[in-house]
Amino acid sequence: HSQLVARYTLLLTKALGIEDRVFSVEIERGALLHDIGKIGIPDSILRKPGALTNKEREVIKEHPFLGYEMVEEFQFLQKASRVILYHHESYDGQGYPYGLKGEEIPLEARIFAVADTLDAITSDRPYRRGKSFRVASIPAIVSFPIRRALFRGLLLLLLIVSSRPTMIPA
Repeated sequence: HSQLVARYTLLLTKALGIEDRVFSVEIERGALLHDIGKIGIPDSILRKPGALTNKEREVIKEHPFLGYEMVEEFQFLQKASRVILYHHESYDGQGYPYGLKGEEIPLEARIFAVADTLDAITSDRPYRRGKSFRVASIPAIVSFPIRRALFRGLLLLLLIVSSRPTMIPA
């Protein structure tokens, strides 16, 4: 999962016209480590085949902060830690852990959130089959309206994946 969303994230970053090599390295590190905080979540919750209770959902919501705490001391992961901490924030302010809204969410976390949403929708889960990339792209766009350039990047990614699945860089 982390390697795939890292590839999606890099493709979206490039489609946005962000050529900064340092930014790309840092967002990739954040994408690869985004769920590291789940180490601190009980397996009984992470592997539960059915719906989570409200209490279990609250426990899951701790993973961004737990992950951030794990990496914040490492200088080379300072920017990556922003993806880890903010990847579940939502453009409308309904996300977690802080309920940030719109531009308050760091750009790297906003880009990553689109990639993560696409992967979540297209991946099989114990309780449902994944949807096609074409079907999944619409909720990702609607749920996280970052800006026109990212929308264009997402459409470009959709075209690449739909026409040539082997073009996703390894």
